[in-house]
Amino acid sequence: MTTSSRTSPKRDEILEVASRLFYEQGYHQTGVQQIIVEADTAKGTFYSHFESKEALGLAWLKARHLTWNEWLEKSIRSRSTAGEKILGIFDFLGQWMKDCDYRGCAFLNTLCEIPASDDALRDEIRDHKRDLHQRFKTLVAEHYPDQPKARADQIGTTLFLLFEGTLIEMQNFREQWPIIAARKQVESLL
Repeated sequence: MTTSSRTSPKRDEILEVASRLFYEQGYHQTGVQQIIVEADTAKGTFYSHFESKEALGLAWLKARHLTWNEWLEKSIRSRSTAGEKILGIFDFLGQWMKDCDYRGCAFLNTLCEIPASDDALRDEIRDHKRDLHQRFKTLVAEHYPDQPKARADQIGTTLFLLFEGTLIEMQNFREQWPIIAARKQVESLL
């Protein structure tokens, strides 16, 4: 990123347009020229805010991480216990997938497009998923305060993997049955 302000309205507009296009079309299918045209900006202005498409992609994933976690937090905020919050995360998943017409996770969709494991975009994707994984482990530790840490971590990891698998299959089948089955399994684990 160059020295221009991170909160520039034009930068925000470019990022907003890119976010929509990356999510709807895919990261690789969206070109810088299309973003420039749809954001109604000059090429020089684009590059004064983002030195490359990868820099824009990183900014998008960082912003998406914050936004997605805000959506999740808002959806479980009213839940009073850790167990209710865990179930709430799965309720959130079912509603979120309906709301996005089963388009799925921006991070997983982008992951499929980035073959190199040492790519900066993959690092951002891993960070997002690590955060969710840790959230599950923390909530399980709160739900089972007397469980040994290793056992609580294992249950948290199982819930994380169940969430991720459910997300993928909901996107694949474009139906609600995966979340119904997953939620029943979560209830039995809790």
